Amino acid sequence: MPAIGLFLHGFGIRYDLPIALWLYLYAAGGVVAISFVLVVVFAGDKVGARAVEYPRRPVPSLASVARSPWPRAIGGGIGVLALLALVVSGLLGSTQPTLNPSEYITWIFFWAATVIVSGLVGNLWYLLNPWAAIYDAVSRFYPHEVRGFAATSRGPRERVRLGPARKLPGGGVWPATVFYFSFACLELTSGMSNRPWIVAIAALAYSCVTLAGMILFGRDEWLDHCEGFTVLFDIVGRFGPVEAERDASGRITMVYLRPWGVGLLKQAASGWDRVVFVILMLSTLAFDGILSTPAWQDFNIALEPVWLPMGSFGFFFVRTLGLVLLTITFLLVFIGFMQLVIYFGNRKVDLKATVSAFSLTLVPIALVYNAAHNYSYVLVQSQGLIPLLNDPLGKGWNLWPAVAHYQPSFALAQAATVWYAQVVLIVLGHVIAVYLSHLRAGERFRSAQRALLSQYPMLILMIAYTMVSLSILAAPITRES
Repeated sequence: MPAIGLFLHGFGIRYDLPIALWLYLYAAGGVVAISFVLVVVFAGDKVGARAVEYPRRPVPSLASVARSPWPRAIGGGIGVLALLALVVSGLLGSTQPTLNPSEYITWIFFWAATVIVSGLVGNLWYLLNPWAAIYDAVSRFYPHEVRGFAATSRGPRERVRLGPARKLPGGGVWPATVFYFSFACLELTSGMSNRPWIVAIAALAYSCVTLAGMILFGRDEWLDHCEGFTVLFDIVGRFGPVEAERDASGRITMVYLRPWGVGLLKQAASGWDRVVFVILMLSTLAFDGILSTPAWQDFNIALEPVWLPMGSFGFFFVRTLGLVLLTITFLLVFIGFMQLVIYFGNRKVDLKATVSAFSLTLVPIALVYNAAHNYSYVLVQSQGLIPLLNDPLGKGWNLWPAVAHYQPSFALAQAATVWYAQVVLIVLGHVIAVYLSHLRAGERFRSAQRALLSQYPMLILMIAYTMVSLSILAAPITRES
């Protein structure tokens, strides 16, 4: 088995840039600026409710499939099997991360690939969520007390959904935000994400908490407010081209196809909890890249007198501190620019609702950064799972000899290919964000002139973030000639 996992998101060799890096950065920023002009020319007159309207085409054939129980049953089965494989291989398999399927399932196929594909096609987590599948399967057969009738052998007996036993306290999606941040810390700051048994125990613990929460507080209540991945994929799914329309009972009435990204303009709940969640989507991805930059090394060295005396805990402390500081910086910068947006918009609007609405226009940036950052991870390192299928637990089995000596292909992941793919993805994501932000401004400020003025601060923010993103991505794979 090749030591492919040692590369993490990077490469064994670097790409020598034919021109200076700053020229790439300025060119990318220039493309974003030009896109702003084009948006103003072709969509600058859209104001009020018309600004957030978008075309969509009904697809009755997809609606009939969506109403069928089979997609949820198949997707849920895949999710449960993946969770079982993660836990079993994590606890019983090899302690080397490159030789244990749990690492590939968790960090590549779930954390990287599923997010990317959900952005491209729609919310896959709705189908794959293993805890929802387990809950639904158990509740189908679990006899439960209903309307005062005890489910006993002598009394009336009904089969209904479990719980809820208690009402969930109002807290928005703060619990989901905490769980999401905790998962990011496991990956980025704990230093234990490459220990399969730790990943397996974390999955078991989270499974127990999630199932207990659904039983105590209700399935949908817990998933919508406390389950970090459900909240994450609901946001990611808004970018996708598939939109399901439901009636009051939650039954799917029609499925539509729409342009990518416009679903982020749909009305959504507002709150600082949701703003922080979106900012975390950006900051955790950026922090993962920053860990490979000289700036992080300087930060690490500067704090050595603080974290070195802490021993092994010092590693976790300094990385978590860095992630928290970066998240706070992102949040304060975004709020500061939003204050400028509202000022130039010259219209009295609610700050929390406006910041919440505009925060969703940052989602395309998070998605393309995730795709760019994990490009090689998904295309190359995912192939490391193939030879493990012959002996998943490292017990000397010979289950599938044909794949035992499979060698990963680097055909689509040469350093030059990755660099130019990253440039295109980052620029494209920021162009989409500029477009969505301008439409949101038209809806909020109700005047083409006010909307245009309000977007100058956002344009500066988008250009700056484009250049910062590319400079972070360039650090591990490029060097100037």
